[in-house]
Amino acid sequence: MSIPSDRRPRAQAWSAWALRIAPLGVAAILAALWLSEKPEPAIGFSLSGPSLATPGLAVALRAWRLTERGVEAPVTRVEVRDGDGTLLSATTLASSLVEGVEGEGSIPPDVEGTVSFVATADVDGDAVSVVYGATVEPEEVLRRYQPVRETSPFQIYEVGPLEVHDSTRAPEELDPRIEEGACVPELECWLSVWVGDQPATVRIAAVTGVRVETPRLGPMRGFVRFPLVVVGNEATMKVEAIASDGQVLASRQVRLPIVPGAITARASYDHERVRLQWEQLGGAAPILVDVYRTNLWSYASSVSPEDPVLPIDLPPGVWRLQLRADLFSTNTAGVAHVVIPSDDGVPALEMAARAVLADGERDGLDPLAMAIVDGKVPEAQAADAIRALFGPRNFGVVSLAGVASRVEADPRRGRRERLRWTAAAAIVAIGLVVSLAMRRLERSAQTAAPHALESFDDSEPAPASAPSLERWLWAFVLLVYALVASLALSKGWF
Repeated sequence: MSIPSDRRPRAQAWSAWALRIAPLGVAAILAALWLSEKPEPAIGFSLSGPSLATPGLAVALRAWRLTERGVEAPVTRVEVRDGDGTLLSATTLASSLVEGVEGEGSIPPDVEGTVSFVATADVDGDAVSVVYGATVEPEEVLRRYQPVRETSPFQIYEVGPLEVHDSTRAPEELDPRIEEGACVPELECWLSVWVGDQPATVRIAAVTGVRVETPRLGPMRGFVRFPLVVVGNEATMKVEAIASDGQVLASRQVRLPIVPGAITARASYDHERVRLQWEQLGGAAPILVDVYRTNLWSYASSVSPEDPVLPIDLPPGVWRLQLRADLFSTNTAGVAHVVIPSDDGVPALEMAARAVLADGERDGLDPLAMAIVDGKVPEAQAADAIRALFGPRNFGVVSLAGVASRVEADPRRGRRERLRWTAAAAIVAIGLVVSLAMRRLERSAQTAAPHALESFDDSEPAPASAPSLERWLWAFVLLVYALVASLALSKGWF
């Protein structure tokens, strides 16, 4: 069926108009979509907590919101639920002196299996939720975990074999340990050398990377302590027991554990208070304190140099304290141990030794812990003994689990989706109109072609018809509009 000659020019004019106005319509739709929509903000709300928990003990938690302006502390409520979703406990985290919010949850003594920590906060009018699970295990299981720290093989603690030069006068022991667990370049650390019951004079000599102000001390029994400063990223020294005439009786070489840019930490218990001491490059500043019991992160707190007292009443036992400058510097944390004595009369020194021996299956029996249990270390040297006892265990750090956030409920999200689909449908509709217009122009051209051939001389051969790609141009244009509609649906662009 052919189009009447009087209607053909009107159809061609309409089709040409559609071809000209269609791109402007699509551009207007995309511009309106762009102006009416903003990219969904990155909430950046995170929760950190232990992946293992123990029935009946507290569980430490930290939460924060990371923005372009820095770390914020939204008001956060954390619920602890069992595998069936039953609420076990709930708490509201308090603002930290350093970053984010901090606090503790609790797990009832009869809970087993898996628990979920559900943290909720209101961030810029959006209800934000974080959910992650932890496994509830007996306390003995947590002892199998080995705290580690990322360091170079040349920065770990290593003690060479004992070389005895005079067995008749050499001390029973010559056991050097860094009390802080690791030395930090340009910060003072303490080397404690246990020599046993026999008085001995100890001399230390730097081999590489160590500055020693007092190279010789004694004669002393028990523990001989030296302040020293590491001046590089690798340090070794020789520890010698010497006679009064300077003769070397016994010696051994030690490679010092080093953590560049870390914090050196100490802890002491006095008058029912845990007092902290720490040093860091750049001067003293408020610090985050993570408190562990048997590698279980139990309490999250923070202290300032003006009041360096832990604001938590810790129950009796051996506690591991990790001090870090911010939320993201676990590897450079300083580690210290503190012993809270019990009411049953067991001395703090014995409690510390038995706690170390309980890890003997994993770490091997500590000779100093064995000597303490056997009564070879007097109570008068308890403070020195506890510092030396936990020195090797202060090197590793317990890593923490963390999860990122998602938007729990956003009433604007459904409107955004409908707007995108409406814009995409309008663009496809325009593409169909343009494709139909192009197809009509093509058919009109094919109809007019025979009339044009009549003007040729009959003696001249008619040009041979050849296949043309232009007849499929309408389909290609429709595909382009479909791709633009897909762009409108993309959340990454709008």
